[in-house]
Amino acid sequence: MKALLSRRCLGVMFGLATVIALASTGAHARSIAGGSRSPLTNPAAIQKLATKAYIWGLAPEFIYRFLKYNTLVTAPLNNLGGGGAAAAWNNNATNAGNASVLYLNALIDLSGQRGRGGSKELVLTVPPSKTDYYVVNLLDDFINTVGGIGTRTTLSTRAQTYLIVGPTSQYAHKRIVRIRGFTYRVIPYDTNFGWILIRIRADTLVPASDPASAASILKNVVERFAMSTLAQFEARGHRPKYFKPGQYTPTPKQIKRAAKWHSSPTNAVAFFKQMGESLRLNPLPTVTTGLNGILLSTLPSWISPQPNAIRRYRNPSFPQQQSLALFRPLGLTANGFRIPSNWGPKQINALQAGYVAGQTKINGLLTSSGVSAATNFWNYLNHDVGSYPNTLLGYQYRALIVIAGGSANLALDAVYPQLNSLDGTSATALDGNNTYKLTFTPPVTNPATLPVVGALPPTVNDSQGNPKGFWSIHAYALDSTQSSAPFITQASVLNTAYSSANLPVTAIDPSTDTITVEPSTWGPLVASSPILFGSTAATYGLTPGVPYYVATAPTAQTDPTTKATTYSFKISTEWLQQLSAANVPIQGTNGHPGSVAHLMNPGGPVNLQWGPIQPVSQLGSQQLTSGKLVKNADGSVTIWIAPTLPAGAPATNWLPTPSSAYYATLYPGVKVPTQIRLTIRIYYPAPGSDTQASILPPPNASTLPPPIPTIDATYVFPALQKVG
Repeated sequence: MKALLSRRCLGVMFGLATVIALASTGAHARSIAGGSRSPLTNPAAIQKLATKAYIWGLAPEFIYRFLKYNTLVTAPLNNLGGGGAAAAWNNNATNAGNASVLYLNALIDLSGQRGRGGSKELVLTVPPSKTDYYVVNLLDDFINTVGGIGTRTTLSTRAQTYLIVGPTSQYAHKRIVRIRGFTYRVIPYDTNFGWILIRIRADTLVPASDPASAASILKNVVERFAMSTLAQFEARGHRPKYFKPGQYTPTPKQIKRAAKWHSSPTNAVAFFKQMGESLRLNPLPTVTTGLNGILLSTLPSWISPQPNAIRRYRNPSFPQQQSLALFRPLGLTANGFRIPSNWGPKQINALQAGYVAGQTKINGLLTSSGVSAATNFWNYLNHDVGSYPNTLLGYQYRALIVIAGGSANLALDAVYPQLNSLDGTSATALDGNNTYKLTFTPPVTNPATLPVVGALPPTVNDSQGNPKGFWSIHAYALDSTQSSAPFITQASVLNTAYSSANLPVTAIDPSTDTITVEPSTWGPLVASSPILFGSTAATYGLTPGVPYYVATAPTAQTDPTTKATTYSFKISTEWLQQLSAANVPIQGTNGHPGSVAHLMNPGGPVNLQWGPIQPVSQLGSQQLTSGKLVKNADGSVTIWIAPTLPAGAPATNWLPTPSSAYYATLYPGVKVPTQIRLTIRIYYPAPGSDTQASILPPPNASTLPPPIPTIDATYVFPALQKVG
């Protein structure tokens, strides 16, 4: 089995206690006790069944919990949220954030019930997808992809409108519907709960004026998405109300309430209660749900079939009734979870032990399965991902994805290889203290032998040879105690090769150590934003070209004559992120600055420029397209992964990593782990082929010579080399 690391949203916490007594669960356990008598009381049998139930039900538990969390901190139910900035450094846009895209996401409830969104139909408007790459992943309560919109599936030169409907909607059996004179493409959901995750390609390492920049894509693409209820859309005369970043800001009380939903529960009773609630609120699809049973030949491109379908369409989460029935002896049914009335502490302890065993099993598969010399020790999943077969193996894949990142696209849209060590063992686990290099050779056309090893990742390209999607490589900080890990590392701000100090500082006040600046269009300026100063910085008590951080919330002032707005704030040479239980810095804005930098002003007009640091948390095809990545003499491209810029390496090819020396200056006396994971994302990979390089399975893999059947691809990523 191959394991996949996808865009991480909320996963599962590890390192739990192995047993828990009934009494220790307190009022929470008592509130769900008193279920029916169970025929299963043998602790060993309970533990074994609980492990299977954990693996099967991890996805619906996650969606239930993430819906609770997201609707408090990101956007209300059935509304789009996010999109305002790239996940590049101290940004909590998403877990295991990908700075090659801007994210929009929405958690939806299509039950139509009051207090649960109140609608069975949502209208989603999307911008043209031909020029600007994006992929809209529509997932159900089991993280199965029910539909996909974007450059690969619905290539368009103008805006399109879709009707997203719940399983009990009057339109659930339609593919296209005309309502009050307006025609919609229909995407039926097979569960009430769902998740819409939108990734829009943006280059965070070019100037804001560049059409590919995050600022340009935000204005011209992100703000051309819209979502509302069908009733609201009709009331506006079939006109979309376009998304605007920042339209929702959670209150401190909402953030506090959301904390309980951030991580998976530490005890099995609470976990199964959440899983049971998800099942209760989301009846499993049946043979009559939605488009179930229609001929695949009539399936529109925007609807995704269940894996391995041959002739007829099946809802991705159908059938699972028999699987759920297996867990009735645990007290888990379609009506929720209740502790069997004849269970005592021994049975509850066994449930807990099974829960922990399930976590241990899936976590082990995530880091070890599929790793071999044949893949240069990269592991990935390139089939049965994004939508999962309703089999024991499919449920394991599904659980792996929840642990790795919450959800994944279909492999046709994206594959996410990861590398944890040089040879598949813990002895060579990747460490930010070391220097590594990864060299990609030029693409190979009509290769003499397969697989192609070490070439640039094979993608579907445009007429200029540039990927229609993208590929990029990230280095993440690991933390097994945090469900929101892996994290974008603090060290990504150390590479300033893509940043410029070209904006005026309009005032400096040494008495308050405050500067006033003209704003940047790169992204929002907030406490924790990394910035740098130009060549005259020393005159004002600063060092040119090194990272500083906005230490206080910027205050805005508008000139009444010119209407120009400037911002004032203090700065610091440090930003200290919140440390996890394992002492790993957690990305996000819940940190604090170090000492405020003392400023000088020699008098006269201020002659100082500043600029935002565009953190280098990823490098890839977009930097090749922009001409920033430097090629070697033979046309190959080397990306350096290291704590400091290696001698002779181009700064634009350097991906910074966290080191003990770097952390020691920020967190003196604290031993901060430096283990890292490399993740390569390939969006819109080249189709599977028997003759050309592709990370997707070749159609006739079984007839090709080894190692093709073993690696199930005709492309292998280059080996990572440790330097020195």
